[in-house]
Order: sequence, then C-alpha cells, then structure tokens
Amino acid sequence: MKVLFICMFPIEANNSAMMRNRALVDGLLFNNLEVDFVTIPSSKNAQVVNKNENLDGINIIKLEGNNLYNTVTSSSENNAIKGMAISFLRKVYHKFMIYDYTLKIAKQIHISILTNREYDLIISSSDPKTSHIAALNLMKQGLKYKKWIQYWGDPMALDITNRSIYPNLYLRNTERKLLKNADHIIYVSPLTYEAQKQIFPELASKMSFVPIPYKEQKMYPEIKKSNKLMIGYFGAYMKISRNLEPLYNTCSSLQQDVNLIIMGESDCEFAEKDNIAVFPRGDVSNYEAEAELLVCVLNKSGTQIPGKIYHYAATNKAILIILDGENKETIRNYLEPYNRYMFCDNTEEEINRVINEFIQQPIKYYPCEAFDSKKIAKKILSL
Repeated sequence: MKVLFICMFPIEANNSAMMRNRALVDGLLFNNLEVDFVTIPSSKNAQVVNKNENLDGINIIKLEGNNLYNTVTSSSENNAIKGMAISFLRKVYHKFMIYDYTLKIAKQIHISILTNREYDLIISSSDPKTSHIAALNLMKQGLKYKKWIQYWGDPMALDITNRSIYPNLYLRNTERKLLKNADHIIYVSPLTYEAQKQIFPELASKMSFVPIPYKEQKMYPEIKKSNKLMIGYFGAYMKISRNLEPLYNTCSSLQQDVNLIIMGESDCEFAEKDNIAVFPRGDVSNYEAEAELLVCVLNKSGTQIPGKIYHYAATNKAILIILDGENKETIRNYLEPYNRYMFCDNTEEEINRVINEFIQQPIKYYPCEAFDSKKIAKKILSL
C-alpha cells in the first residue's frame, strides 16, 4: 500500500506539529506501508532542526524553497535593526494573508516531483494549511488516489493565534472550500472535532478525532535525588496563547525547594533567577532528561490541546498539566481516565499545592500505550 504524505514544513523541524507527523509516519511504516513524504527544505533561520532524527524508511521528496523568504530572513541574522524590521513586516503580512510564505511553494508544486502517479492514500497535514492546497494542486494535475485524508492540527477560523484582518465568516468559507474536497478529515483535539462538526454540519460525517501519537517510548533512568525538584517547561509560550506567569512566580517563591528550566519561543520577558533558567527555543533533550517534573500549560482559550501532553506521555516522567481557558474542565475530563497526568488550575496557590504534594509523595509513571504511533496509525487506516 502506497501513501503520499504532504506537509509544507521541513520534516527535520523540531516542533510539536512535525513530531506528530513523524510519529504517524513511523506508525504507517510499522504497518507495512510505503511512504513518500513531500516536504520543503529547512532554513537555519526559520526553525530549530533536529539533526539526530532517524528518518530511515521514508522516501523524502523535497520541493524548492521560497528563495525570497529565505533571503530576507537570512539578511536579518545578527542584525538587530533588520531583525526588528523583519518582525514588523511579518506581523503586517499575517494581518493581510491567511496563509504563510509556503503558499507560493504549494501553488507551484508539480506532479513531476513525485515518485509515483498513483497512491492508495494521500495524507496532507497542517500546519501549515498550505499542505492541503499542495495536495489539491497535485490532484488537479492528474494525481490518482483512492482516499484523501486531511490531518488538521489547528483549525482555520477557530485558531486562537490567527492575526488576520479577515472576518470570521470569510475564514469559515475559505476553510469550507479546503475541507469539502477531502474524503476524510481528522482532528487531533476532541474539542476541535466537536466544534468543527457544529460549524460545518454538512461535512460532519467526514470528520473524526484521533489523538496525537508519539513515536517511541522513552524510559529515562531514575534521577539521583537532590535537595531540589527539577521542573521543566519546554515549548512556546506567546502572550496570546499561554500564561506562564503563575508557574514562574510560584517557582520563584519556592527557591529553596525547586529549580525551573524554561525553554521556548516567547514574547514574554522572564528574568533569570538563582533557581530559574530561561532559554530561547533549542534542543531540549538533555534538559528533559534532567527534569523530574514536566509541565504543560493549556491555552488561554480555544479548543486545542498542546501536543506536548501526548509527546510527554511516551516517557516515564511525571507530567503536570496546568489548566487554563474556558474548556479546561472538559480537557481534564478527557485526559484524566488515562491515569497519566497531574492537574491543577493556573494559579500560584494551586501550582504551589501540587508541587509540594509531589515533593512529599513522588509518584512513579510509565508510558501511556494508548498514544503509541502503531496503534494510532492502525486507527487512521481503519477509517
């Protein structure tokens, strides 16, 4: 069985969305499928690249990148003024454009780059949402297939990070045009799935929810106990989406009891302290291995569940989910039966309570097999 997997983002990128994609592909390979993966070249200035990732078994097909974008972003490297100018232009661009810079690549994709002209299954994965446009363009050029699955992370109209000036009705109509061509539509959040069925009732029969998979289990050796609990938060925390201030303040007040490492892209400014280290995004593997407690903070609003919640479930580390947003209780009720997580509200009092309880009575955890990529891939293939 031949599968064409399309994502207009570098396959080597070390972000949550691509971790999800690589895990799913790994599950497809385990189920004896052949996978051609259409992607774009990586840019050292655009994202962190995981150079240690094993991509064996995948036939990677790389498109030509957006040369203008790469040139402009490269020109801002090590230049503060140009960097600020690029940041301003990027904000303006996202005000007036629904799609990102990969739209041009998706529109120019040509069927000649493919190894085959016929596939049993096509999976286009967003973000970016241009992945679905690339798939549609290939089909217009004569690409044959038996089933097309659109695999969605963030939705379009409901995306809380959307900064465009376009009204919600326009975004929904644009989203509908993308969705209607798919044979099946998969969402990775049960809340998004339910919301999308309400927004697009005529397409509800095509929609499914499937949890995010992890690629493989990570069994870390037991950490030699020290006087302080090592806590790690790894991932983006932009002001528009997540509030890390209660976690930061709590750990600051627990200076004698905990160390906190924060690593991720952000527009927040947290000062480093004797027990708190703050880094930009980078390779988190060594820090994750040292952490005794991994923290996920829910979004301030919206229906999405951070992918880290699933990726961390592959480990034997303790995981604290800090609840936030209008859907926090629904998300808690969904995740609690897995018996894999600790929970608390996003207040200093609650975070203080749960951290001290864990210090007094640490709990041993094991990987959650429900999110294993082999099982998730088999579920998707059965749709």
